[in-house]
Amino acid sequence: MMNKIKSNQPILTIVLGILTLVAVLPLVLIVIVSFSSTESISLNGFTFFPSSWSLEGWQYVSKYSGQIVQSYIITIYETVVGTILMLLITSMFAYALSRSNWMLTPFLSIFLLITMLFSGGMVSQYIIRTNVYHLKDNLLVLVIPGAMSVYNCLIMRTFIKSNVPESLIDAAKMDGAGEMYLYFKVILPLMKPCLAALGFMAAVGHWNEWQTSMLYISDPDKASLQLLLMRIENSMQYLQNNMENLSIAEIKALQTAPSDSMRMAILCITMGPILIAYPFFQKYFVKGITVGSVKG
Repeated sequence: MMNKIKSNQPILTIVLGILTLVAVLPLVLIVIVSFSSTESISLNGFTFFPSSWSLEGWQYVSKYSGQIVQSYIITIYETVVGTILMLLITSMFAYALSRSNWMLTPFLSIFLLITMLFSGGMVSQYIIRTNVYHLKDNLLVLVIPGAMSVYNCLIMRTFIKSNVPESLIDAAKMDGAGEMYLYFKVILPLMKPCLAALGFMAAVGHWNEWQTSMLYISDPDKASLQLLLMRIENSMQYLQNNMENLSIAEIKALQTAPSDSMRMAILCITMGPILIAYPFFQKYFVKGITVGSVKG
């Protein structure tokens, strides 16, 4: 068996190399286009070898530097607070569900299943969040709705049941440990791989989230980075589609604006932190996800 695996090693290396190129080359192209001149993009399109280089796109983006910094702060707040809140509340719920001898475990399991199968829809969610909870233009709307993840709760529950023996919990209780002490001092330290993997996925989701901001945030000072990117894109598209209503000076400014390189520069700014953070969390994925799922 080992000889067969070794004989297939070159093929696996080639396949994985091709898949890596397929994933990496679009990111490289985005960076190259952000430094390409408008003339090069007009003549050659998006290419890895532009005929001329330029910082026009980045210089144009610098005009929005104040708004970009503000949106960065909002996005970092949503990512950090939303991820920590999700891990805390979801892991608490998962720990409660992992206790099979607790009388409320069957009821809460059914309750959790119902929320996965049925939903009131986006309209009812919007009405409740705006009219009942008054979360319109409130930054809490970016973190509270995602504080409880059913999917992550099931993964955490399986991880706890598979990796935390009942004897350890019983021994801690015999030493006088309460439930809160068990959760913070025993369960959470053993859940680090699972928390790191799910936390990173939650952070990526919060970082790329734009729909919630679009629905509930109208104040430009509270716009997230993704929402700002979408608004810039939509405003430029709107101006290009309605050039007959613009003055000659506005048309000239729009025609000379490095729209494509500017979009790619904003994309670089948006995806940069996630690309930097990913290698530090990658090692936790297999250990944190597959171990808990295989040993169900």
